[in-house]
Amino acid sequence: MTILAGTGQALDTSLNTIYTEFKILRDETGVFRSVATTMNLKPHEGASKNVNNYNRVIAYNLSDGVDLAQAQQLADTTTTYTPGEVGVQVVLAGSTMRRVADPDLERRTGRILNAAYDLKEDQDGGLQMVNYTPIMGVAASIIGPHEYMGAVSRLMIGNNRANPEPPPEPYYLVDHPLKLAVLALRMIPLTDVPTGTNIYTPATVTTGRTTGPGAGGTLSDDIIKRGIGALGTFFGVTVKKSANLLPDAADDVSGAVFSKESLIYVSEVSPRLDPDTSDKSMRGAVELNVWGSYVWGLYRAGAYGVEILGDASMPVAS
Repeated sequence: MTILAGTGQALDTSLNTIYTEFKILRDETGVFRSVATTMNLKPHEGASKNVNNYNRVIAYNLSDGVDLAQAQQLADTTTTYTPGEVGVQVVLAGSTMRRVADPDLERRTGRILNAAYDLKEDQDGGLQMVNYTPIMGVAASIIGPHEYMGAVSRLMIGNNRANPEPPPEPYYLVDHPLKLAVLALRMIPLTDVPTGTNIYTPATVTTGRTTGPGAGGTLSDDIIKRGIGALGTFFGVTVKKSANLLPDAADDVSGAVFSKESLIYVSEVSPRLDPDTSDKSMRGAVELNVWGSYVWGLYRAGAYGVEILGDASMPVAS
């Protein structure tokens, strides 16, 4: 009789289980550091970064020969940004590192910790979008090009017609991929009938089967092939997507269009990995810590950015 080894065979427990590859789960690539103004809080500069801006003065018409008696007061306003520490920790027992099949467990764990720190940092940046005081769109609304155009138009005048305050460029539009997909598809547009009577909605993503009247051309064809990335810019503003903009309980997400000068990232301590093996009672264990200190904030939130609020429900087949 021939003796076989393997599941269900004579020697069914004699084979080693060997893992030949170890993978790390991916997170959404961070966006907000690249669209923010970075400020460093250096040692011995205190606990906060303080930014002052001066008020405006007003020019008046004058009458010939009449003394200019229009002296005005200057005033300043301080915006304060106070960093706080953020950290993530894993303790690997000495026995664990001796016994597991992965000889690079400590190194891979360090990468996992760095990814966790980067994810929180980017999500914290995304939470600033709800703090822009002008809002385009409303909760539970599936928004499209006119809301985004309206947001850009308001940004260009600092959300003020009486005393325009155009923010400095560059401008960015950052929003959730599910909302930007609607923007792209409503620019094609897709329809379920050749006459184009119905518009695309994310809840019925498979309804749109043909392009509607007026569609076609280079841009529409490129959107079909490349999605929102085909735009590059929208209404003169650089477009970026971030799945780290988290929906609320009602599936609404707040993105924004804003000036880079308005989104502030203050770094006190850059993220660092600190392995600790000093505790001998832990018998070879390694305590891995990744920590840093930062804060996000806005400058001129009522003038230099516009929140874009709308539905980001998951697409479903109809």
